[in-house]
Amino acid sequence: MPHTAFWHSPLISSPRALRPWLSERGSLTERLIANYPAFSVRVLAQGWARAHQDEMAILQLNGKTAVATREVLLCSNGTPLVFAHSITARSSLRGGFHLFGRSGSRPLGALLFADPTIRRSHLAWRKLNHRHPLWQKAVAAAGPQSATLWARRSVFYSGSDQLLVTEVFLTALLSSPCRTI
Repeated sequence: MPHTAFWHSPLISSPRALRPWLSERGSLTERLIANYPAFSVRVLAQGWARAHQDEMAILQLNGKTAVATREVLLCSNGTPLVFAHSITARSSLRGGFHLFGRSGSRPLGALLFADPTIRRSHLAWRKLNHRHPLWQKAVAAAGPQSATLWARRSVFYSGSDQLLVTEVFLTALLSSPCRTI
């Protein structure tokens, strides 16, 4: 099943100022660094967890399979701007995404976009609300947020290995001044 199966909200329905962020094909990390001062990555969790319901089909997992998971906040001056959630199968840690488990506080995007052999799928986006586990995790990590948050996701491929990256854009991203969008 393609990663867009549950992620098909029309981009036109997102806030105008957020559209360039949602549709950016390049590195979100590089864009944040270019637009916000004092960029930092705050690692929230890195380990094993169950995939969310809308992630299982993408990586062709059953509900009992634990996946390698990394959750971080991308911040400017300590203010969380993006909650990022990435998962991959255990076998991918021995293959194309062997650096995933050892990325520490380095931005994952820096690793992915530095390797010319890694391919990226199309982007898909969706508006999340309190019922979605990623909205819940974003609020738990970053504090109170809007009733709905926009997120985007894509799959990175290294050979036959897959890494699903989902980025939830927090309220502060649009309320914080930045140099350019």
